[in-house]
Amino acid sequence: MKYRQRRRFIIFLISATSAGIQAQTAGRSKVLQGNELFQQQKYDEANNAYRDAQLDNPTSPIIDYNIANTLYEKKKYEEAVKYYNKVAKNADDPLFQSKVYYNLANTLYRLNKLQEAIPAYTEALKLNPDDEDAKYNLEFVRAKLKQNVKKQPKDEQKQQEKLKPSDYAKKLKKRAEKLVAQFKYAEAHELMANGLKVDKTVGAFQQFIDRLAAVVEIEGT
Repeated sequence: MKYRQRRRFIIFLISATSAGIQAQTAGRSKVLQGNELFQQQKYDEANNAYRDAQLDNPTSPIIDYNIANTLYEKKKYEEAVKYYNKVAKNADDPLFQSKVYYNLANTLYRLNKLQEAIPAYTEALKLNPDDEDAKYNLEFVRAKLKQNVKKQPKDEQKQQEKLKPSDYAKKLKKRAEKLVAQFKYAEAHELMANGLKVDKTVGAFQQFIDRLAAVVEIEGT
């Protein structure tokens, strides 16, 4: 199972969406220039053109969306997230919004913010239930989160070196891992959380507990 990455699309300032109707004139020529540069993969120049268009039409969600796409292509994911969030709040066309949320989710995935990507994919599907890529990626990210529960990051190993787990804590984690193997994530999380109340050294496995909590949360959505 591989993650799907469809090509981001750019939007022209025409009457395709309600936002476009309001913005047909202000900044249109600069957006067209930016779109042409974007298609040529000249992302720095495209970004500059969109920024110029933004000066003429600062409230256009379409221009913000195109800027977000150039930032993504430039691998400036944190900045892209800010723009996608802004567009998602200001856009009023459901299909357009669904594409914004899809791109937002993909960007969060690139930042390894899997738990945050899930509600963005979910929102994209609420707005466009026929989006097969969003459906696929949502299940992919959910599966990846579950896989991560079984892994032990290096920083978790360091945490165990600082806080030595007791024999009770080690046995508890083994029991929880068996539950994870049976896909009983909620039971595993409850076991570890209750164990932490009894023995503070269970905290040596705090990241494992946090990953369990993340999976329990997404299973509840």
